[in-house]
Amino acid sequence: MPRFRFVAVVLAAMTLVSAAGAADAPADPPEAATEVGAEAAIVSIEKYSFVPAELTVPVGTKVRWRNDEKRTSHSVWFQQDGIDESPRLMPGESFERTFTAPGRYEYRCGPHEEMHGTVIVVPR
Repeated sequence: MPRFRFVAVVLAAMTLVSAAGAADAPADPPEAATEVGAEAAIVSIEKYSFVPAELTVPVGTKVRWRNDEKRTSHSVWFQQDGIDESPRLMPGESFERTFTAPGRYEYRCGPHEEMHGTVIVVPR
């Protein structure tokens, strides 16, 4: 019986410490507060698709591709423009590019050739 009581006391103490730590931890900041630098247009990568598949933005806009998959890595590759493929984005990671000239910029996912997207950049 003493052993059972000891285990119960230890478990109760661990629960109290855990609850106290959670109460002191800051809440997750709102998504807008986690954005890096200037405002960015977001392209979500989900279900083996770029969402939206076509995005129109003014010159000077930063676009952020965010991998919202649960288990799959992706990349962003402006292959036709001769730009190197982005690093592989694991779930939760992102990649950014600022568009400084008007035009139509087509891209794809490096490891998944069926995934395509377009950024259309228009003058301000």
